[in-house]
Amino acid sequence: MKKQKGMVELHEELVIEIMTRLPPKSLIRFRCLCKSWKAIFSTSVFIRMHLNRVKENQYNDMQHLILTSAYRLQSIKHQVCGGTTASDLDFPLKYPLLKRFPNHRIKVLGSCNGLLCVSVPRKTLILWNPSIKEFKKLPLSYPLHSDMQLQDSFGFGYDPSTNDYKVVRFANRYKRVNFPRPPAEIYSLKSNTWKSIQSFSVSTVFEDSLPGTLVGGVLYWNALCFGKPRQGLLPLVTGRWILGFDLALDKFETLFPPKKGYACTLGTIGGCLSVAQKLEGGSTGMWKLDPKQGWIKVMTIMDTNPLPYLVPICVMKNGQLLITYTKNWLFKVKGFRTSEFELYDPVKSTFRKLQVGGMRKCTQAIPYTQSLVSPNAIGLD
Repeated sequence: MKKQKGMVELHEELVIEIMTRLPPKSLIRFRCLCKSWKAIFSTSVFIRMHLNRVKENQYNDMQHLILTSAYRLQSIKHQVCGGTTASDLDFPLKYPLLKRFPNHRIKVLGSCNGLLCVSVPRKTLILWNPSIKEFKKLPLSYPLHSDMQLQDSFGFGYDPSTNDYKVVRFANRYKRVNFPRPPAEIYSLKSNTWKSIQSFSVSTVFEDSLPGTLVGGVLYWNALCFGKPRQGLLPLVTGRWILGFDLALDKFETLFPPKKGYACTLGTIGGCLSVAQKLEGGSTGMWKLDPKQGWIKVMTIMDTNPLPYLVPICVMKNGQLLITYTKNWLFKVKGFRTSEFELYDPVKSTFRKLQVGGMRKCTQAIPYTQSLVSPNAIGLD
């Protein structure tokens, strides 16, 4: 690009340092200004630098929440403590026709490094980056269930050891009496193929249809363990546990929640797996999993009877805890939760509703980080 009079020539390193701090929408526009910039912004090195820069500061404007409703996906900047506005996302495929298929709803199955894994009932799975408006349809080894009671459980995450994005799928069979362990398979974006993986050795059913929680390359789900079936009767629940799957090792691991016997909801706090458990007396305990020390109690939220099924989302910049909740257990089990948002102040022990303008009835709230990662470029560099 020809240098104009009065322009200051910047070193390429300084330009890159500045550009890694900009949102993807701005960088896409800048690609059109200069061929050299387009080449730089498209390299895997710059895309990785930009992603790392965004993840360094969890309070920047590129951290969003993706909200799903019956027929729309929306985005909000949740770090705005006073209130925020939801904006509709331009979904790349046609939404299901609710009048013809009222139970067929899109569902976000996971979020990682700017990519969303989304199921479209009666159609397919896609990996989609709404920041750069690129998506990829995934092949299926067998069709997606449309019946809410037969929905499979999924997880989506990144394996840094192979620079690969993976989708884990369990075929749930709620209507069978003997509750066999669900067969498991894993999809690799690099190879664009599915393969079966060795499942766990006990009879297990997932406690809800919520997607796996990704922490440090491991996906976690709530699970129920069942004993041997008795003739003519349903098997008894013998325990609640948390099932983990290591994306690098393709191996399962199990751990017990902090309080055995109590139902829990999973989330992340400070980069650690977190658990919220409703305890006796109406309080809710929250723990995070330290790799060395195990479960560490973060706080006790008193008198949460009005918020029965509470899910922690993140800690805000001012120290308040953003949570989502539902009053209906049926929605939690089926993975469709009519959720609202509350801000909890651990110093004052008070709740305050987060005002979100333009938000439709929300069934999911998934943390999302804007990035330049393309689902069509993995494995090409």
